[in-house]
Amino acid sequence: MIRFGKKNEPENYVEEIAALTYEILKDLGIDVLQNQSQRKVVNFLKELYRKDHNRFSYHNTLVKESDGQIFGIAIIYHGMDAQEYDKNFVQHLQQEFHCSQIELSKETEKDEYYLDSLAVSPNHRKKGVGGELLKAFENAGYEKGFHKLSLNVDEDNTNAYRLYEKNGFVYESTFDLYGHPYLHMVKYI
Repeated sequence: MIRFGKKNEPENYVEEIAALTYEILKDLGIDVLQNQSQRKVVNFLKELYRKDHNRFSYHNTLVKESDGQIFGIAIIYHGMDAQEYDKNFVQHLQQEFHCSQIELSKETEKDEYYLDSLAVSPNHRKKGVGGELLKAFENAGYEKGFHKLSLNVDEDNTNAYRLYEKNGFVYESTFDLYGHPYLHMVKYI
């Protein structure tokens, strides 16, 4: 089953969701997070998951679960919310890690329903979970009345690129995210 997250998720679910989110963020290049221990960042992400008005909130998280296990997640939101989410994320980072200079890269356009992150648990990879989460992302966008989906993929991640291409996403432009080129892909629905 794929569903949106819940504020009152069991603790073990929140731990798994935060750990999957960490796997995405650790390679992105946000300096303040790279200087912290994995445990500290995962705990921070658990707090954000339970809060409203941020990109990592349960409101924005699709969860694939079965038999009491998290198979994967997709973090999704509309581009018109990105600026507010980024502002709130920076404030949370500053409070948690006591730093002042944080700059986030622009990841999406205001007219796009955006797939911020997609992660599949290591035990469930290569079993179609990523494709299921992509379809759920598309359905959520359609149900909300959005017609343009987008995502970014590391130009070196050919497996992910092929998955997105197979699901109808096409390359549109290149975004520089934290000093590294990412391919911005879109799909019209």
